[in-house]
Amino acid sequence: MKYTVNREKSEVTLSFTASEAEWKEAENKAYAQNRGRYSVPGFRKGHAPKHMIEQYYGAGVFADDALDELVQSGWEKFLDENDAKGDDKLVPVDRPSANIESVKGGKVTFTLKFPVRPEVKLGEYKGIKIPKIEYNVSEEDVDAELRRIAERGSKIEEKDGAAENGDIVNIDFKGTVDGVAFDGGTAEKYDLTLGSGSFIPGFEDQLVGAKAGEERAVKVTFPEDYHADALAGKEAVFECKVNKVSVKVVPEPSDEWAKDVSEYETLAEYRDSVKKRMEEQNDRRVKSEKENAVINAIADASEADIPEAMVSAYLDDMLRDLSFNLYYRGMTTEDYFKYMGTTEEEYRKENHDKALRGALTRLCLEEIVKRENITATDEEAEKKYLDSQPEPEDGKEKRKPDEKELSYLKDEIVMDKLLSMLVSSAVTE
Repeated sequence: MKYTVNREKSEVTLSFTASEAEWKEAENKAYAQNRGRYSVPGFRKGHAPKHMIEQYYGAGVFADDALDELVQSGWEKFLDENDAKGDDKLVPVDRPSANIESVKGGKVTFTLKFPVRPEVKLGEYKGIKIPKIEYNVSEEDVDAELRRIAERGSKIEEKDGAAENGDIVNIDFKGTVDGVAFDGGTAEKYDLTLGSGSFIPGFEDQLVGAKAGEERAVKVTFPEDYHADALAGKEAVFECKVNKVSVKVVPEPSDEWAKDVSEYETLAEYRDSVKKRMEEQNDRRVKSEKENAVINAIADASEADIPEAMVSAYLDDMLRDLSFNLYYRGMTTEDYFKYMGTTEEEYRKENHDKALRGALTRLCLEEIVKRENITATDEEAEKKYLDSQPEPEDGKEKRKPDEKELSYLKDEIVMDKLLSMLVSSAVTE
């Protein structure tokens, strides 16, 4: 079967011409594959000759199936010949759409159209100018981190006396507007941290100074923009009973505290370890931001006619990542979209430009890898895998990675090499 190839940017059209002999062969294949669907008097189902089925059901009974056979054969012929071209081959990014042009005199002409991986007009990617990026860890930063760690280890202790800002009051309350209770305005044994701003403005202030067992009428006015229209701007009274007052006790950093929360003997040693960890976090942050700055600059300077099929595929990747992250939070994408009041279709529309940018960025990086001939060996991937595995407790050798793991790790190594090259060649402004 002969065909011609015409490419318009990222869309390819294959124009096929099938001879009379190829058409007859396609009809015969269609008959062999589908004759079991037809019953002809005097023959067991599936055993009637082709000409008898055509006489009984019509001359074109196998035409549609034969056309499908020609289209599939043409597509497979193209794929085989295209694969043989190596690096110069076209890369389809979606299935083709077929159009039958004509069926005359035993000859058939048809076209197959499909999007292909676009050619990238790559901008400069070495010597990219990026802003200076650095993050320093001050002694004040370390002090603040130690306080956060101490906060996480705090204890709640009941106290005597009046409640102060920062204390936790356990309360029963019932809210009314014009003497009528409203939905969501009643609760029992509710823990409220005074000064947290979690309740209506003015509510928490009126409980400062209250003691356990005390009852207070708290009068507030709902904000005009309150989410419940029926309550917006209304005055309300909350009858509150304070069940108990508690205080959060935060341990004071000391040598003893450092021993309890770490492997170190002194606060000074622990402090040094915290500072080192913060500096390492900053180093990773700087590395990541430099990589992103270089990648964005390359994408800004590059062009590609990206077909919608590639954008759709990138959106599929984004949805898979979203689903994976939600899974560890005990949610599904259906739950998420319902909670956010949106749909997958809306998500795809809202993130279309982001996916278009992502597809362009991916194409740029893949093109640079190709130009620079950046590769990774099985040995490099195996070493990366084994270095990441803990030593077996039974003293046996570590398990070696399988082919799928090797392939994934090789992709990671190639990307690491690429980003290292791009960042090291970048110029800080």
